[in-house]
Amino acid sequence: MEYRRISKVNIEISVLGLGTWAFGGDAWWGPQKDVDSLSVLEKAINEGINLIDTAPVYGKGHSEELIGKFLKKKRLRDKVIIATKLGLSWKNGRIYRDLSRKRMLEEIDESRRRLQTDYIDIYQVHWPDPNTPIAETATVMYEFYKKGLIRAIGVSNYSVEQMQEFMKYSPLHTLQPPYNMFKRDIEKDIIPFCIKNKISIISYIPLHSGILTGKFFFKNIKIPSDLCRKNHPDLKEPLFSVNKEILEKLNNLALKYNKTLTQLVLNWTYKREGITSILVGARNLDQLTENLGAVGWSLEPSDYKEIEKILQERIEKIKALNL
Repeated sequence: MEYRRISKVNIEISVLGLGTWAFGGDAWWGPQKDVDSLSVLEKAINEGINLIDTAPVYGKGHSEELIGKFLKKKRLRDKVIIATKLGLSWKNGRIYRDLSRKRMLEEIDESRRRLQTDYIDIYQVHWPDPNTPIAETATVMYEFYKKGLIRAIGVSNYSVEQMQEFMKYSPLHTLQPPYNMFKRDIEKDIIPFCIKNKISIISYIPLHSGILTGKFFFKNIKIPSDLCRKNHPDLKEPLFSVNKEILEKLNNLALKYNKTLTQLVLNWTYKREGITSILVGARNLDQLTENLGAVGWSLEPSDYKEIEKILQERIEKIKALNL
């Protein structure tokens, strides 16, 4: 495993972090057995993954509870970096945003109780709340930090402008944005801003919700009915055929290194400029083992150029479709 330091705080994290949204077992990712989640957790930590990312909204707290019980039982709390979030809550079967001071004070206690810990290593605002001034949110986060309840202050899904406003009232240590080969918006302004301001990027969906593994294109695996994939435009025509052609070319490149497409994609992603760590989900030991094979090797410079050429081809094909 490789490790990188979060800027401005004394926290070192693995380049692959374990994303645990699926551990919640809710409609977003479909059913998940706790026994599988616990097996993944144990192997991930044994293999050197020390960053475990979760959130209260994942399974209405189930993901946090599962992680908390596991870490306490195995006495592993001091060996991991727990990253969780606040700002999203369930109400009447729906998710709503609430970053009011009152709700933030409630949430941090709820998460610490579920995680069975006195402190949270990386505490992240899950999504901006249009009904609460960023100043209010940032001020409360800084209070948590000064009290020692959290070790690093993070935000997720924030724009440059929102981060600039946040930083008027609080230090900012991490950003969690979506980023992968098919979704590279942050390269334009967010990554340069984070590099300039020494904000560590912990990106999510590096496999584009499993699409970049190629399994739905080459292995005859049925597209699941969960909310994340059943209506995903990249899994429907005309994009399905475009993506299949592009992924075939990337897969051929992976074979040159005796790696899988998944491993090529993850390796490329965590080695991008400005990226500190990437969060990868794993629902079973086979998926985790494959993910771990993304670390410890490098692409040749000429193949980085080849990947850019292939990805640009996809962009041009999509433009030609007038989508």
